[in-house]
Amino acid sequence: MRDSILQKSFCSMLLVVIVIQLNACGYPEVSPKTYEISKALYSVCNQKNQERLQTVKALIQSSLENKEINKDEAQMLNKIVAQASEDQWESAMLESRSLMEDQIDR
Repeated sequence: MRDSILQKSFCSMLLVVIVIQLNACGYPEVSPKTYEISKALYSVCNQKNQERLQTVKALIQSSLENKEINKDEAQMLNKIVAQASEDQWESAMLESRSLMEDQIDR
């Protein structure tokens, strides 16, 4: 009986750890400018438009230089741009959408 109680207790603790980990995943809160760029990136990936992708890439760089976004935000966005540049349009589109969705209720 003691083993059964220990197993249930362990399973309960494991479930709590898993839930905490799942909630910790995702993108952190970002600036309004980063959110705006992620919307543009989503659109570009949806259209699979290489030319506009380069425009978004330049926008990320200029926004970083003008301190409208920080280095971490630029890195997140550039990672998505890199996926799209490798013709992983669907993955990049899903990542940009995740970035936007993770901003809800913050």
